[in-house]
Amino acid sequence: MLKFFILLISSLLFFNACSIKNPLIKKSKITYIDCPKTLILAPGAKISNDQITMILNKNYSMNCYLPEPESSKVVFEYNYTIETIFNNPSSEIEKVEFIVFVTNKTEDLKVHEETFYKDIQIDISKDEMQESYNQITNFSDKIILDQKLYKNGVKTFLAIN
Repeated sequence: MLKFFILLISSLLFFNACSIKNPLIKKSKITYIDCPKTLILAPGAKISNDQITMILNKNYSMNCYLPEPESSKVVFEYNYTIETIFNNPSSEIEKVEFIVFVTNKTEDLKVHEETFYKDIQIDISKDEMQESYNQITNFSDKIILDQKLYKNGVKTFLAIN
C-alpha cells in the first residue's frame, strides 16, 4: 500500500513537471509600457468662484499599455480625483473639463490635446448642506496615441477648466 502511494505521488509530480500545455491558461494581450513624464499645470489645478472650488488632486495614477502586442496605438489611462468644495451651489450638477495636453519631449510642440467633459453631482440635498460641503469624485479617462509619437518621446500635462 505504501509503495502504491509513493508511486502515485511520484507519477503526479512527473506529469506536472512535463510541459503539457494547459488549455485553461489565457495569455494577456495587453503589454504595459513605461509612462511618460506627466505634470499638472499649476493654473489648471484649481477652479474657484463664489459658489464652488474644484481641485485636481495630485495623487492621480496613470497606466500606459499597448492593447495588442503588435499594436500601432498606445493607450494612456488616467485615474484621477477632483475635490469639490461647495459654498453656495446654484445647481445640483457642476460641470468641469478634464484636459490632457501631449507635447514632444522638448515641450515646444503640442502633438495631441483631448478634453473630457464631466458632471459632478452634489451628493446631499441643499437642505442638508451646511456652510460648506466637501466632496471627492473619482474619474477615469483614456487617450489613444500613435505609437510613433510615443517612441519619439512625449510629455503629458493635465488640467481642469
